[in-house]
Amino acid sequence: MRILKQELYFPLIIGIHFIIWVVALYFYNGTFMEVKSDTLFFGELTNQPWLNVHRILGEVLSSWVVTVFAINFLMATRARWIEKIFGGLDKMYMIHRRAGVIAVVLLIAHFIVVPKDLVAFNIGKPLGLCALILILVGVIISATPVFKKKIPYHKWINFHKLMGPFYILAVIHGAMVHSLIKELPLVRTYVFGMAIIGVGAWFYKAFFYGVFNKKLDYVVSSVNNLGNGITEIYLNATGIKLKFKAGQFAFFTFPSLSKREQHPFTISSHHLNDEIRVTVKGLGDYTNKITENLKEGAAAKIEGPFGLFSSRYAKEKEQIWIAGGIGITPFFSLSKDIYTHKVKLIWSVINKEEAKYSEELTSIANENPNFQFIIWSSNDSGFLTADQFGISEFKDKGYLICGPGTLKKSIIKQLSEKGVKRDDIYDEEFAFR
Repeated sequence: MRILKQELYFPLIIGIHFIIWVVALYFYNGTFMEVKSDTLFFGELTNQPWLNVHRILGEVLSSWVVTVFAINFLMATRARWIEKIFGGLDKMYMIHRRAGVIAVVLLIAHFIVVPKDLVAFNIGKPLGLCALILILVGVIISATPVFKKKIPYHKWINFHKLMGPFYILAVIHGAMVHSLIKELPLVRTYVFGMAIIGVGAWFYKAFFYGVFNKKLDYVVSSVNNLGNGITEIYLNATGIKLKFKAGQFAFFTFPSLSKREQHPFTISSHHLNDEIRVTVKGLGDYTNKITENLKEGAAAKIEGPFGLFSSRYAKEKEQIWIAGGIGITPFFSLSKDIYTHKVKLIWSVINKEEAKYSEELTSIANENPNFQFIIWSSNDSGFLTADQFGISEFKDKGYLICGPGTLKKSIIKQLSEKGVKRDDIYDEEFAFR
């Protein structure tokens, strides 16, 4: 399956813009003029034609901003067809976060470079400055780790939702000010088309998402504290059951803990089981609250499923699965849903006491001769490396990796050095928000 990775996503947007602008400017025969315009750091432009670096670069930057934010709002809808393009909601959200930061950098560059018309006052000018400040503050609060950790999730997400109105202000600014974009039919159609997509996506997410994406009602049947900060939760449906595939995750809300806050957890049970199981490790305020306060009989709401982390991408090859710590969770269900080719699962933990599900996975391995399970203790044997996978040929296999970023980056780098193609490595983001 071909997916749009972030290494291709941003160059693709840049390439599309370059083509559109070059074609539009090549055929432009208009007389757009800077009668009297000011730039932030480069002085005034008086009676200069449109063919100046400030005007062209400034508006190219603004069109990038409109496009990046529009696609970000489209990603926020969690539409299944968009998820497939990016290879999973986890990948999509990582691109979404980085794209927001990049868009703010482009927005600031636009403000610095683009000429400001001094001939006549236009309400679009102060609207543009307001949009710049609000979007800048919004992205800093939304994407900066220090704010994300200190601000409660329900307050953080409510502020994040305001990015839509901020974006609308920016679009109104672009529609009202005198610009070269308006003079170029191809660019105008593209930019305002993307703006309509962005505003429409935000409007759908803000007002209609809940109508078309109903959360399913569940009840907690048992809560088991396994030690080492790990809690196992079983849930039963009180109505329609969630339909999911092995390796997928869903968003869970526990109203007894927080009516608004929802978090993604991998479903560690198989889709044929009557109950849903999730395994949670206390890594923050909310997950710690689950391990300490969630009780049997508590109501739960589930939205999903999401994610494309699956062995089916490499079903024609032998596979090596690498899990780090709580990153083992998608492999619980995948281990019961494997294909006929041999699979070796290596679970890297700090110490063997942390591997609470070793008996379950060992039992699966004993029942399936094509499935091998190994526990790797870093305290006993050092950090896991590709040389310790116990294989001689690396290029003819598929690799699934889920775990902390340091483990994932290290293993992917080592596999690449051994000639494994990146398309044969399937990884899931260990945590995203």
